[in-house]
Amino acid sequence: MKIMTGGIANRNIAVEDLPKYSVEDWAQWEGKWELIEGIPYAMSPMPTKKHQRLNGRLYRIFSELLEDCPDCEAYLPVNFKANNHSLLHPDLLIVCGEEEEGTCVTSTPHLILEILSRSTKKKDEVTKPKVYGAIQVKYYLIVDPKAETVRIFQLENNVYQLLLKGRDISYDFTFGDCKVTVDFERMWGK
Repeated sequence: MKIMTGGIANRNIAVEDLPKYSVEDWAQWEGKWELIEGIPYAMSPMPTKKHQRLNGRLYRIFSELLEDCPDCEAYLPVNFKANNHSLLHPDLLIVCGEEEEGTCVTSTPHLILEILSRSTKKKDEVTKPKVYGAIQVKYYLIVDPKAETVRIFQLENNVYQLLLKGRDISYDFTFGDCKVTVDFERMWGK
């Protein structure tokens, strides 16, 4: 290691040079933060009205379809602890067999859905699928409110494969013993 005298070397900072925070650290912070592999991300600004409207509709659709599936539940953004260094707030997640415990969902969800925004697009399309794939989340959905499309991915051999993409599509999801058909055309409204 080269020791500098009289100054600091001018170089790019590598991820390894940054502190790695834990969920325990996160619990002490003020404000809304996600933590991905020890790196904090501020959760602002607030999502657009369209983003929130779509998320509300999707939550209602999934909740209605899961009424006959007593072990599965849809959640709007909630503290989801993926591991000791990752705590995320997906726009929607489906969890089956979750035991109520504390303020975090700790069971691996069967489905996670993210709605893109300008400030989260790269994180939702590149970073989060790696975290979700590593813990074996079966389905990953990305909703693009601007293009009005849904992309449905399924984990196969530890990699998300695109199953379907479109606006007015439907898909049959299997969550444990439950099977639900989601008609995504309903989420766009009139």
